[in-house]
Amino acid sequence: MKNLTPLFFYFFSVILFAQDNFRLYYEETETGFRVLADNDEYSPVSTEMNFRLENLSSTNGNNKVYVVPARTKKYVITQLDVIDRKKRVKFGYESSFNHGDHHLNKYDKDFKYYLPFEKGATFWLSQGYNGAISHKNENALDFKMPIGTKIYAARDGVVVDVEESFSKSCTDPGCAKHNNFILMYHNDGTFAEYTHIKKDGAKVKIGDQIKMGQFIGYSGNVGWATGPHLHFIVFLQRIKDRVTLKTKFLTGNGKKAVQLLEKQEYTRLY
Repeated sequence: MKNLTPLFFYFFSVILFAQDNFRLYYEETETGFRVLADNDEYSPVSTEMNFRLENLSSTNGNNKVYVVPARTKKYVITQLDVIDRKKRVKFGYESSFNHGDHHLNKYDKDFKYYLPFEKGATFWLSQGYNGAISHKNENALDFKMPIGTKIYAARDGVVVDVEESFSKSCTDPGCAKHNNFILMYHNDGTFAEYTHIKKDGAKVKIGDQIKMGQFIGYSGNVGWATGPHLHFIVFLQRIKDRVTLKTKFLTGNGKKAVQLLEKQEYTRLY
């Protein structure tokens, strides 16, 4: 849902900005105006705002990132108070926003993830963290699996985004814009993305509450891919980038959690 386009407004309108399920607007108060946000997303949304004010002061600061909780109406971003009522008021702003809490640094580093495939299956990890092919400086995992393999949730969460309309595949990084994926939000503020799912391969929808080990869709070979596989990544979302995270998975009979290694096979027996 990210939006990084600068927007400038020099006269007040009721709705300042609206896109997808996130809206910025204002209401008049006795001392000026209150800037509000409606967030209909299933995760927090962070919005970076740089106000350009004339004869107005912001009670909640300026040039900062504000975090709007999930499923929230009329969240107060800031109060803009008129300094001198005998003079005109005027303002503009630049705004960028994205899913997640931009400020979040603490999360459950010890969480034990399920392998994202069905019980009894074994798959090869073709590329691991900081892999030489396409994972440079990225903590991401590629499970080599045939198109149509069932994918299972590695952790409880809520579905915040689904893209399953694409069918194109190529080895050029430019094809990343054609990636199909399921994006889930976890209760510690992290996200997981299951990428390269087949066209119309998602079996969940935005807003679904998902349990660890639940069937969520089918793997594919869509977008930027060198062959059929599931690309799995856990991350903290920032306004303009992601902080990718290393995780541990239950393997074998599920009694031990380990960090997965490239060019190894892993079996899920639990």
